[in-house]
Amino acid sequence: MTCFIAYTTFLVLPVSYQLSSYDAMATMKQKSSSSSSPNTKEILQKEENENESMTKLLAKRKSVIGAWAPYQIPLEEIQDTRQQERAIKALLEKGFNEYYFVMTDFNDSNAREITEKLLRSADNTRLKIVIILLPPSEAGPNGNYDWEGWIDYFNDLEDEHESFKGFTIDDFNWISTRNDTKFVNNIDYMTYSDLYEALNEKREDVHFYPVIYFEGKETNTVITEYSKFTDGIIAASACYYNITNLEKDLSTFSEIFDDKPIRYVVYPTMTYNYSRQNYNPPSDRLIMATLSIASKAADGILIWRKIDNHVVEDYLSSHHDDAKYLSKISMMERLQIRDEKIWKEANPSLANSTVFQRYCHL
Repeated sequence: MTCFIAYTTFLVLPVSYQLSSYDAMATMKQKSSSSSSPNTKEILQKEENENESMTKLLAKRKSVIGAWAPYQIPLEEIQDTRQQERAIKALLEKGFNEYYFVMTDFNDSNAREITEKLLRSADNTRLKIVIILLPPSEAGPNGNYDWEGWIDYFNDLEDEHESFKGFTIDDFNWISTRNDTKFVNNIDYMTYSDLYEALNEKREDVHFYPVIYFEGKETNTVITEYSKFTDGIIAASACYYNITNLEKDLSTFSEIFDDKPIRYVVYPTMTYNYSRQNYNPPSDRLIMATLSIASKAADGILIWRKIDNHVVEDYLSSHHDDAKYLSKISMMERLQIRDEKIWKEANPSLANSTVFQRYCHL
């Protein structure tokens, strides 16, 4: 999953992990038995109402949580069947129920063996497998873009494996910075290579979730040409260090894609292009704020690469039934957005520039 940024000046926000307000509320609750002032009661009532709202939100939440090509547990690379089955069990126990991994070529006998072995190991579990296909921006001229062949292969997998859910094409509406590919926009290559015709042969129970960037190109083409073949989308942001408009963006995408399920990609670690710009990894507060918004506005969450990040592990263990935890990450969301707005006000010339608004959504 590539996040190319067409500029080098970018937003850097304070990353302090702030819990003072949350701790203050907890302290006031402990003192409530000895205090009866109206102000304290009002604060406690507000906290109680907030927790009740969070509990109601939990009852409505979707439970799709996926691991996107994780560094820590690459299930497909585990050769011993028993070890692979134990790793699948461990992943499920953490709270994941979908697993995404890259398959480069269905014609490669080794790639097929790896894929089908993983599917067999997962068939008697709750884990669903989604295969990632690489676009020209990532696989280059040597990638396998025989879409008709891929669809035939996926249709066969659906016949044989209960654990196979479907596939995604990464960076579907994103751009290529390679100099060895003919098309700058991946979506243009999809049209050129007759993906539309191949998707007509897809079984309905083979699910297709293209990766669509908020900042991507020709999203209207995705909607008009390919939406009817999709069972939802995987939404991503190249500007994931800024979450001010994330909830709005998710709502907009839900509307324009006819309320189909949206899985949102959460980045607990840096993508390559941010590492080139000497960024620090996303702060704990930023990750918590992103998880808070995605919990409310998306139908599923995909954790990119670093699934053992301690903030992610806290979320997996607490998001189902811990209203106090949800209240905490909601506060992190408010603090993060507050600081992003402060930065915008302090840097009006940059924040109001056309390039910055287009890519950073502030």
